[in-house]
Amino acid sequence: MTDQPIPTLYNLGSGPRSLLSSLTDASAFDGWREVRIDLDPNNAPEILADLTDLSAVVADHSASIVYCSHVLEHFHDHYLTTVLSEILRILRPDGAAVLRVPDLMAVMRSLDENDLEKPLYPSPSGPISALDVIYGHRASIREGNLFMAHHTGFTQSSLAGRLLEAGFEEVRTQPGTSYDFCAIATQQPAACQRQVDMLCALSIA
Repeated sequence: MTDQPIPTLYNLGSGPRSLLSSLTDASAFDGWREVRIDLDPNNAPEILADLTDLSAVVADHSASIVYCSHVLEHFHDHYLTTVLSEILRILRPDGAAVLRVPDLMAVMRSLDENDLEKPLYPSPSGPISALDVIYGHRASIREGNLFMAHHTGFTQSSLAGRLLEAGFEEVRTQPGTSYDFCAIATQQPAACQRQVDMLCALSIA
């Protein structure tokens, strides 16, 4: 009998923490493994790599889920097609990409033209303003963490369009809780829908 592969969640641009270990109830992921990939060596990821080319470190169709939270906006727009194509390459045909990004439409609806510093929501790093959502967390950038700068932005419609152009067959989006939204991209019905829905419902504030 052929051994079944271990379901694997690739956490792209993971930052310093494990996603699965931070879940209040991770029972849906019993038997799964998480692989953290990040470009910043200070985050001590399992794989230190640039998301524009994972060919040397991640095999084709090896991910059951690709989770990428508040990462895509850090790429210049002309790299997006390459990054999304890499996500598609490493996903199993019955896998799913769960992508969370700032929602520019939500920010615009709350923009105070007289006070761009007005906090939109609290975060562990301090209050977040419209300028932080659009351009990246300015306090972190000021302290020298240039990885935090934002180079592009999205609406639900624009990211869905980019994912379809990259080769995904179906994309659905839903608003988040912190001026962001979640996009779920698949090639065929996902075999891990319960886990995907759990990840998309996470609050990152």
